[in-house]
Amino acid sequence: MINALNGYSSTILMNVLSSNRDNLEDLSIQLATGKRSQNYSGLGSVVSQSLDLRAQISSISGYRSSIEQAQLQISVMNVAMERFVEIGSDVSGSATATEFSMTSENRSVGQAISETYAREMLGLLDSEVAGNFVFSGTTSETQPTVNFDEILYGISGQEGLVAVTDERILADAGADGRGRLALSTVGSTVTLSEEATDFGYKIDAVTSTLSNATVTGPAGVPPSVDVALTGAPSQGEVLSFTLSLPDGSSEVMRLTGVNGTGDPNEGTFSINGTPSSIATEIETLLAHKIEESVQVEGEAASRIQASLDFFLTSGNGEPKRVVGPDPATATTLDTATAAGKPTVNWYVGDNNANDSRDTAKVLIDNNLQVSYGARANEDSLARQLAYISAFSIPTYDQDSPLDKNRYTVFADSISTKLSSVQQDDVVKTIQTEIAVAHKMMSDADARHITKNSVLQTASDGIVGVNDDEVAAKIMTLKNTIEASYQAASMMYQLTLTNFI
Repeated sequence: MINALNGYSSTILMNVLSSNRDNLEDLSIQLATGKRSQNYSGLGSVVSQSLDLRAQISSISGYRSSIEQAQLQISVMNVAMERFVEIGSDVSGSATATEFSMTSENRSVGQAISETYAREMLGLLDSEVAGNFVFSGTTSETQPTVNFDEILYGISGQEGLVAVTDERILADAGADGRGRLALSTVGSTVTLSEEATDFGYKIDAVTSTLSNATVTGPAGVPPSVDVALTGAPSQGEVLSFTLSLPDGSSEVMRLTGVNGTGDPNEGTFSINGTPSSIATEIETLLAHKIEESVQVEGEAASRIQASLDFFLTSGNGEPKRVVGPDPATATTLDTATAAGKPTVNWYVGDNNANDSRDTAKVLIDNNLQVSYGARANEDSLARQLAYISAFSIPTYDQDSPLDKNRYTVFADSISTKLSSVQQDDVVKTIQTEIAVAHKMMSDADARHITKNSVLQTASDGIVGVNDDEVAAKIMTLKNTIEASYQAASMMYQLTLTNFI
């Protein structure tokens, strides 16, 4: 009986010893890892709460990673647009500051600088982050622009900007070089009328201080204006025509009556003679001023407008071309496809009608999505590229007074178009929009940091351990094990090493 009890007691003792050894091992692991359990099954009833907290922490990590990537792209976009503004300002200043001094390429230093800047701008629009082109809309894997030489001169049967602008200059000038305006005199009435065409000059208004003259119009389709003389005007009286040029700018042509012989270069006509002869004088002077303007102001306006029609292709657009084989007699401007004239598309990224900002979106919080995309051919960016590219194209004869005038007017026009009033604000509109997106991301990230801290503390409270408590338990358990060892060693003659 005693032997049976001793055997039963020894079994219980060994079970206790084994359990204590397992507990000691578990507590040692807890102390080393700082975790209550190495798997969720060991958490007992709080396992679902722990899993929920871990899921929230994981979501926050995902949001913050997405925010970091999106903000990096926005930073790259912003740097590019800041440089756009700087380039516009530089070209605006250099265009007018550069003297009429042509290089061996028959271009000014300012024009050469413009070409360099145009190439840089294309490089900026091709900016990428981690393989994603930030100005390519939804097709972020596609480089959005073609190279500058292809843009200027075309490739593979497609014509480039040089051909497009040369064609438009001819179309706006017309066969007689009068900007698609028709002049005629019948008796003592001078008539100026527009052609029914998409090209050339348009009549905006006519004002007169002439005595013995009646001005009618502009009116009709296409518009025309009549100046009917019933007698001689007085010395110094003025007839003014306000004409709209192809790029939407205006020019006022002032015709001043003088006694004696008129001088076209001075803008004067003779008021001596019959109403019919005075009408002829007015027609001759107006024809001179129109033809002169078409060669200078008109050419500048045509080149600028053609470049805009080439570059402004947003919303499924494409370059516009003169329809027909002879630009001088053509009447219609249409897409390159409709005109049957293959033309380089300088922008090859996503180009649908959706808002450019919506081409890139990021989920920054539960049910909170922010748009921050961009396209290289957005009007404000493409417009600036159009002006600078156009300025780099024409060549001039250093010894030609006409060419000096052509260059001066064109440079002034480009400078005005690129002025801060004209350009900075529209480029900065994009910057403002993406800055708002950046701010929303920053605010969300700050919330995530705070929330993550709270969740992590809660999670640590569930799965973590108190090192001091665990250490105390280990000491207690070691004391228990030591006492158990002493009892067991007497029964089994164990050494401590064998026991452990």
